[in-house]
Amino acid sequence: MSVVVESPSRNEQAARSGRWRVPALVGIYTLASLVGAGLLFAVQPMVTKMILPAYGGSPMVWNTAVLFFQGALLLGYGYAHFAQRLGAKKQPILHAVLILLPIPLLPIAAPEWVGAPASAPPALWLLLVLAVMVGAPFTAVAATSPLIQRWYSWSDLPRSGDPYFLYAAGNTGSLLALLSYPLLIEPAAEVSGQATWWAVGYGVFVTLMVACAVVVRRAGRPDWADASETKPVEEAPVQDAGEERIGGRRRARWLFLAFVPSSLMLGVTAHMSTDIAPVPLMWVIPLALYLVTFIVAFAVRTHRWLPAAVVVSAVAAVVLPWTLIQGGIGYAPAAIALDLVLLALAGLTCHGLLAADRPMPRRLTEFFFVTSVGGALGGLFNGIAAPLVFNWTAELPVVVASLGLLPLAARWPARRIPGPALTRWMFLVTAPPAALLLCFMDTTALRCAGFALAASWILLIVRRPRVLAVVAVLAVLAPFTVKQSHNIDRERTFFGQYQVQLDRERATFVHGTTVHGFQLRAPGQRMTPVSYYARRGPIGDVFAAYGARPESGRVAVVGLGAGGLAAYGHAGQQMDFFEIDPAVVRIARDPRYFTYLRDCPCRARTIVGDGRLELRSAPGRSYGMILLDAFSSDAVPTHLLTRQAIELYARKLAPGGILVFNVSNRNLELAPMLGATGRAAGMATLTASDTAPKGDKLSFSSEWVAMARSADDLRPLAARSARWHQIRGGGPVWTDAYSALFELLKMNRR
Repeated sequence: MSVVVESPSRNEQAARSGRWRVPALVGIYTLASLVGAGLLFAVQPMVTKMILPAYGGSPMVWNTAVLFFQGALLLGYGYAHFAQRLGAKKQPILHAVLILLPIPLLPIAAPEWVGAPASAPPALWLLLVLAVMVGAPFTAVAATSPLIQRWYSWSDLPRSGDPYFLYAAGNTGSLLALLSYPLLIEPAAEVSGQATWWAVGYGVFVTLMVACAVVVRRAGRPDWADASETKPVEEAPVQDAGEERIGGRRRARWLFLAFVPSSLMLGVTAHMSTDIAPVPLMWVIPLALYLVTFIVAFAVRTHRWLPAAVVVSAVAAVVLPWTLIQGGIGYAPAAIALDLVLLALAGLTCHGLLAADRPMPRRLTEFFFVTSVGGALGGLFNGIAAPLVFNWTAELPVVVASLGLLPLAARWPARRIPGPALTRWMFLVTAPPAALLLCFMDTTALRCAGFALAASWILLIVRRPRVLAVVAVLAVLAPFTVKQSHNIDRERTFFGQYQVQLDRERATFVHGTTVHGFQLRAPGQRMTPVSYYARRGPIGDVFAAYGARPESGRVAVVGLGAGGLAAYGHAGQQMDFFEIDPAVVRIARDPRYFTYLRDCPCRARTIVGDGRLELRSAPGRSYGMILLDAFSSDAVPTHLLTRQAIELYARKLAPGGILVFNVSNRNLELAPMLGATGRAAGMATLTASDTAPKGDKLSFSSEWVAMARSADDLRPLAARSARWHQIRGGGPVWTDAYSALFELLKMNRR
């Protein structure tokens, strides 16, 4: 007796294979989103680090670079929006060809003409450099997020009717790439090696996208589905565009809600890197926080927390900036925390409102295109418009003030503040006298607490969104505007914000939040060295020990400021001041403010350009002293402190010459790191610090590091004062979070 075994039908075989093929295909789409987003956000700090030294370490390099990347992202999103009209058969073929075109341009490298010539605006030249370096591959990858979601909606795969989960996967890849760059990638490889690995990653991305293109072209008749049940791609069960109306007002809301966190993220980044260091970690932290708010907003299914988030953001927008400015906190960790808290609140609120208002998949490319326009407008405002329109860094307070408009964007009902009436009445009665009492107290902290209480009281009793918006805008902008009105001369350039403050006794030069020197105005005291350069300080020891030597007849000073070091010049000596910003030269040479350069008995030359690059063309062994005194507000440009930079300076030192660094700042302990870097370059090192006596109005506390080719060359300095001593430790000392940060960044690398 024979047994007949029925062979499974074709549909049954396809169904069995589909058990593993469907998850695999979903995984390919998810991995392509993750890899594409990771490439996007890994290339941004990598490319910016490549070009940063050519622009003097200016914090605006990152903001301008982000503007370029946002513009390229907008171009990619625009292409994805309009190209999807070609349909599931033609569009994947077109995109597969486009992503193959940039391969001959890899790996990415900076062109020889990366630095802006004197006649070209630095921001516009930088945009041109970035377009040549990375424009093609970045734009190709930038189209991935909306395009792959649209492709997925054309498929019959699970959740094809709501493919926004791929957006969350892409943001996760972005976040992983951002966090990996300063902590893993940057310490492990030079930028040339990073570019090579990025090219390898681009090859993996191209492979995944081609696989996704093949899947979407076959989506109309997948072999794991019953042919009788498969619908053509054009008849996929998605909502028709005509069923969802998207008017101009809704698009304007999307623009505003994308603009605010983008501009705020750039403002916070500039705020942090101006006074700490323009290094990738300072760029990555705000951008990573920005992405986290995107991930959270689009990952959650309900947004019931949004009304509370709008209230908290409005209150924080009033309280935190005012406290930061009037409190004189400086750039301690508490001030950085205030910046990041405000960014997190605003990002979560704006992105939450965007996610709650996202359209159906048929219109998702339009949604992402409009939001990318809003993000690009934020970058354009911070990177181009604000420096041209304002002569102070107004973009951060302006965008913070715009958080008061969020109740209007959220379209709240008239009554917004829930809670028992008794609580509101008690607050109404007790808050005004308490606020007045605190505001008239002497200490700054109590005045800030009083303002915070008063602002919270006003916001809690305000019942209409328009009134809330007016109160928030005025409360934020008023203290910023009043603070700026005290400056006599104020100027802003690509490299920083400068202010000159005059009174009867002195003219003070301020860069960002830091005083970079002053000059006494009395006729007999104009050439008295003051501030960081007082004769009683470490730099006074240096000039007393080396200033009169024949080999010190030519002195190089990197960084001009008010020109205070010219007070040490003597007849027959030449002092070359290297200054990257022509505006600083103009201020230092304006006799209404400063006369150090004019009255110096030496020959004081000013050379416009980045000091490290300009010194390359100087003759070898030509300077008896080289002084590094370049700052961006309170941050030392890090490319001036590398081992390669120190080796360059050493080649320009005359026999017996000395190299001196001013490392005075509020936030970082640079002497241990710089000492280790100097020893790695074969230099002998000493350091000294000085604390200004209480009541001394002519000198500032300062810290200096001296280097020479041999310990014998440093003996005159050690003999001059006992405060000069060896730098202890074999490397950076973890005395606080910031010195640990610099050790992680491996600052002795190029």
